[in-house]
Amino acid sequence: METAIRKGKITFYASDIFPHGLSRSSYFNKREAEELMMYGHTFSGLQDGSLSPENEEEAAFVTEINSNEEVTLYSVKLWHKYLSVVANKGVFHGFSMSSRYVHSNAQQSNNDITFNYVR
Repeated sequence: METAIRKGKITFYASDIFPHGLSRSSYFNKREAEELMMYGHTFSGLQDGSLSPENEEEAAFVTEINSNEEVTLYSVKLWHKYLSVVANKGVFHGFSMSSRYVHSNAQQSNNDITFNYVR
C-alpha cells in the first residue's frame, strides 16, 4: 500500500484477539495482515484521537472513519474490515447439548435433577 500514513512505532499483532497472529487468522490475506501489522497502531490512534493527523492522508482517514458516507480510501476499508472481524469474533455456534433439554422444567428431588427431553 503506497500511503503517506506513518507506520506504527511497534508492530500491531492484536495477539489478545488473534493469538496465532493476523496472518493465520484466516480473516485477512497476506497483504492485509502485513499492512495491519505495519499501520494498525496508527489506525487505532487516529480513530480514537490519541494521535493527531500529520498530513492530508491521515486527515482524510480521520474524516472518512468518522463519517457514514461511502469509503474511498483503502486504509479505511481495511480498518473497517478489521473492526468488523473483531466485533463478530466472539460469535460461535457450537453443537451444545443444552438446547435439547428444557432446563426450566427441571425437577429437583432428593438433590437429583431430571431433564425432560425435547424433540
